Amino acid sequence: MNRRQRIAQIERHLGKRKLIWYGTRGTDAQVLLDLPQFSECFSLIAPLGAICLDIEVCLETLKGRRVDLDPYRIADDYSPEATEFKRRLFEALQEPAVVTTYRPDPAFTSLYYPCADFVEYLGLFHERQAPFEHKPWVETELRTWDVPTIPRRYLRQYDTGQLKELLEQGPVVARSTRSDGGEGLTLIQDAEEAKTRLPHYPDQFFSVAPYLVPNVPLNVNAVVFEDGTVSIHTPSLQLIGIPACTTRRFGYCGNDFARIRDLDVEVFDSLEDITRKTGKWLASMGYLGAFGIDALLHNGKVYMTEINARFQGSSHLSSLIDRDCDRPDMFLEHMAAFLGLRPPEPISMRELVVAQPGFSHAICHNCGTEPVARSAAAGADLRTTQLSLLPASTVLVDPEAILFRVMTQDAITLSGHSLQLPCDEQPLSLATDLFNMSPTFCRPEE
Repeated sequence: MNRRQRIAQIERHLGKRKLIWYGTRGTDAQVLLDLPQFSECFSLIAPLGAICLDIEVCLETLKGRRVDLDPYRIADDYSPEATEFKRRLFEALQEPAVVTTYRPDPAFTSLYYPCADFVEYLGLFHERQAPFEHKPWVETELRTWDVPTIPRRYLRQYDTGQLKELLEQGPVVARSTRSDGGEGLTLIQDAEEAKTRLPHYPDQFFSVAPYLVPNVPLNVNAVVFEDGTVSIHTPSLQLIGIPACTTRRFGYCGNDFARIRDLDVEVFDSLEDITRKTGKWLASMGYLGAFGIDALLHNGKVYMTEINARFQGSSHLSSLIDRDCDRPDMFLEHMAAFLGLRPPEPISMRELVVAQPGFSHAICHNCGTEPVARSAAAGADLRTTQLSLLPASTVLVDPEAILFRVMTQDAITLSGHSLQLPCDEQPLSLATDLFNMSPTFCRPEE
């Protein structure tokens, strides 16, 4: 099935109803513009800015502020701007519509159910999705499905003796039971660091695992259908913890869809097996739709490190790559899964890697301790075909919030832990200047 055929199926189901996207980044919904019913976009940051939309509401535009997405939850935001955002989304739900979202959340649930008689939601109830964000439960279950996972120990906050024993064998990675975008993960090198660097543990326990080095972080986008069939999309090397891009030791910084071709084919087979087994387990537990796999290649073996039970930061570029290949992207397949449409014919990860164009993107966050703003004058020199997610000059960018994304048709990393920027390529030379934070972004008083 090609892209046009899948779009035609979804168009017929939508009929005369409008399609609404509600997500973290408005720009994530770019591929939905191929559906004529897509007319309203609601997002937390980075408005899509498409002139064909009837309505677009972005929280950062209302607030004049871009938040750090990893800890932020709009359900807990009672500011006047967040209240107005929810009011306008509820207003959009007052007529027949179909809604798809980046991830389920309680704020949307409270708006949707009063309108459920005439609004179709292509997503899970947030309480049904929430268990899949509990890392210990997920990885414990997946081990029974023969999915290789990082060996972890689960400790309570007062298990200092066990933690000290583990640290005697080398550094460990401590993780909260729920983590997002690298938040909640901490590298602990010795017993002294353990006194101050343990992650927040809302469930009264946390996990520790040996710090496996050297390693190559991997990522896959996927969609699972009701029968357990998994549609796999665009594997990549993942960029993690790059100091020029984030202050978080394991913070997400982008993806390299080109460099993954250099890995052995056996790595693709292992990653595909992990993805398909994980999808089947998800379906057996009532999960449906988009998900992502984070994995780690260490000493020739691939380990699943976590499931992202939602769309991912890589999903936008993944879908653009699929569109270039005339494949139904994961946004379309997510909708198809909830509409009860037949899954696509399976394609091996080996074939995907060969067929996908060699794009990459790096995402730079505000690495300072204060909010910054983009210089209004800087926009005239920016290569907008390579840069995206840039905030308006009137928007303050909080610490660790996204400053911009730079895209290129080339590999940008060797290992996933550092950037390899060819100095002879102008777009990436410009990106290097931006990574140095001067003169494009500055403190507001400057």
